[in-house]
Amino acid sequence: MKLADFKVVKTPVLALKAGAAGAAIIVAASLYLDHSAAAARTEPASADARQASGAPLPVADTANIFSDGQAGFVVSKIAYALGPDEKTACPRGMTGGVRGLIEAYSRTPAGKMREGEPLNAYERRLSESVHTAADGRNLCMFPAAGGPDPGWQMVQGKGLKVEGIDLDGSGAGKKAGGATCSHEEFQGTNGERGVDNQFYRVVGCTTGFQPTGQANSYETEMLTGSWGILVTVRGVDDPRNDPEIEVGFYANADPIQLSASRVPLSHATYTADGNPRYQAIARGRIVDGVLTTEPVDVRFHNVVNSMNQDRELRSARVRMTFTPDGGMEGILAGYTPVESMYDLQFGVRNSKNAKGELAPERLRLGTSMGRAGALGYSCHGAYHAMLQAADGHKDPATGRCTSLSTQYRIRMAPAFVVHGSSRSTNSSLITG
Repeated sequence: MKLADFKVVKTPVLALKAGAAGAAIIVAASLYLDHSAAAARTEPASADARQASGAPLPVADTANIFSDGQAGFVVSKIAYALGPDEKTACPRGMTGGVRGLIEAYSRTPAGKMREGEPLNAYERRLSESVHTAADGRNLCMFPAAGGPDPGWQMVQGKGLKVEGIDLDGSGAGKKAGGATCSHEEFQGTNGERGVDNQFYRVVGCTTGFQPTGQANSYETEMLTGSWGILVTVRGVDDPRNDPEIEVGFYANADPIQLSASRVPLSHATYTADGNPRYQAIARGRIVDGVLTTEPVDVRFHNVVNSMNQDRELRSARVRMTFTPDGGMEGILAGYTPVESMYDLQFGVRNSKNAKGELAPERLRLGTSMGRAGALGYSCHGAYHAMLQAADGHKDPATGRCTSLSTQYRIRMAPAFVVHGSSRSTNSSLITG
């Protein structure tokens, strides 16, 4: 069986946007749910979660992971590390998003249905009103043209436990260094202080970013082979304790290899992207079996609706533990520039087609507006909320931070990472 024989079932997500007097607008969102990925299924607990619950951690046979002091991995699962759901994190309620803005506008004199106005024309006018700035520009393409969304809700509350890493080193919250801005920090799942995750603070009260929300299903494109992430570890003398190792981060130039049940295969061979833009090397260490790295800027591919983007993470670092299957799991964290995160997750203003040209405006508009309706936010609301919550890479000229602390929960399968063609190497794994 060939990789092309595996099919992915994709169904358009429909977002219901309420209008006046019970009228509704159905918007075809440019997101897709991968039913075979079963987003709502119960996932195995992470190492952090198992340790927090008191459950013993499985012991990985690290001696068999490394060969001549080196090993390769392919990311097999990736999702934003988000915290508690709305019941705990959102005492002021949920973000109203596009639905809330439409409902508010429909209660104003200008938002009332006009005499003789057809229902579909009225619904279209309501939708256009909340997506259009005063100067006529679309707010998903030009979010700065609108003000903050009054219905946007940030995560609130002290003592919230969130998976992640202390990125700024303050460890106590509300402290600011030379390159960071003051902000409330979270508690780690193991009781650590100072976990920085301002992206979660921004999106944690929107429906699409709840634990069972649709926003964390972006790895579907990774599993279809559109993009991927590779990691190498070199210079390991002692897999339990080694003060100096080298960790490489690469975009994957090959499609991920899957079993018949769509599980990433172990020990497949992958080619690292040859573009230096998608390569980074970090110094690291292993202490009691926990691998950590020093900060380094990384960049990976991302694809949505056949449009190419970059997933950028500045001052990135990892905290990983080895798994019994020879892989690793843990946290990848860093700072995402606000402008980059907006383009990646909310309004795809600058997405490119396969030729590297700006994607058609209709596709970018449809994707951006569709996602906003499906995931429960407004484009300009997300943009201004991120600017407000930004905590990294302070601009010395303005004193404002320009990036947002972002945490990813990842798993990796053992793999061979090469800098050359790997297609023939994997044929036995696919057909075997």
